[in-house]
Amino acid sequence: TMEFQNTPDYHGYTEINLNAALIGLTTLFFATRIYVRAFMTKTLGLDDAFASIAYVLLVVQSSLDIRAVSLGSGAHIDLIPPPLLFKFFESLIIQTLIYFWGVALVRMSILAFLPRLKFVIYSIYAIGVMVFTQTVVAFVYRLTECTPVADNFKPPVVPGLNCKGLEADQRMMVGHAVAGIVIDVALLILPVYIIYTKMIWSRKTIQVMLVLSIGVFVIVTGIVRLIMILTLNFTIDPTYKMATIGIWTDLEGHVGLWCGCFPALQPILRIVSYKLGLRSNLVSGKGTSDKYGGSRGGRSGTGLKSGGGGTRNGYVKNGSGVDETDSDSQRAIIIGKGSHVELGDMDRGSGIHKTTEVNIRSEPVISEPGSKAHGTYSHSRVRGSKSWVDMSS
Repeated sequence: TMEFQNTPDYHGYTEINLNAALIGLTTLFFATRIYVRAFMTKTLGLDDAFASIAYVLLVVQSSLDIRAVSLGSGAHIDLIPPPLLFKFFESLIIQTLIYFWGVALVRMSILAFLPRLKFVIYSIYAIGVMVFTQTVVAFVYRLTECTPVADNFKPPVVPGLNCKGLEADQRMMVGHAVAGIVIDVALLILPVYIIYTKMIWSRKTIQVMLVLSIGVFVIVTGIVRLIMILTLNFTIDPTYKMATIGIWTDLEGHVGLWCGCFPALQPILRIVSYKLGLRSNLVSGKGTSDKYGGSRGGRSGTGLKSGGGGTRNGYVKNGSGVDETDSDSQRAIIIGKGSHVELGDMDRGSGIHKTTEVNIRSEPVISEPGSKAHGTYSHSRVRGSKSWVDMSS
């Protein structure tokens, strides 16, 4: 390797700084997600499996991008010795292949926690097929672009290569980017549509939609990356332009994984906001108290009350060890029936409705002597509480 910092127009340092930050932030969000799902809500699912593989691929992709700086990324191609140029293009093809599957698994992880309702299940499958098809087509094309396959890992300026060329490769990348933007828009619209049409409007509904709206940043990132591909013309001086377009390529996958992690972080955010005094209750909804029921869902001296009581770390669980308020990524959208339902397949005829719990107490009533009511002994006190949304057969 050699140093390129003093070469004209060098900007490879941006790749190092950005990717180091991306690896750190992605590790923080992903580790917190797994901690919440594995130890707080105890609801690890298929979406976490997809996210785990995506996390590994994204970290490897960013690490290779940092390594590419020492191979000439960010410097003009005519300043890079041929041995390093070979290594640069070898690294580039590996990064591209990893990128295809990294962003695909990020999208699959988001699909995996969407509600399995009858009226959207076909949309979920359709988007999943689109993601898989887009990825396989791009991966196979890029891997077999040259004959033999080993020529893919050589610089395109090497004479005698039997390849489709950089222009054909760029057209493929444009097609992949356009398809990705369409899929990201669908991934944003689908959960918002579910919430808008099936949830009872409340402050919680707005909070969930705000969390999901973070997906707009993924769409913006994809659009900016597409514009970069179309305007920079990667076929000319690719080593220099890699430091620009590579940044947006890395951002697309990392920001997508962040958006997939944020809905699962609500228990942590509740605890932090509670500790900072930004909310009066650890659980969602206003606390109420009366003569008979005591405090409901709020602070009471030094204790936190919710069903089975608080744990040592202050996080509230029910008896099954699963928080039913809206703890994991799925329940951030809709609460499932039973402590072990992770928005799985619902029975035919299931629906979303508000649930009202009514407690009735009877107590003796002492009437005035001589009145008609003398000798009647009780009347009812009714106290109700409502959950924000429920799903039952």
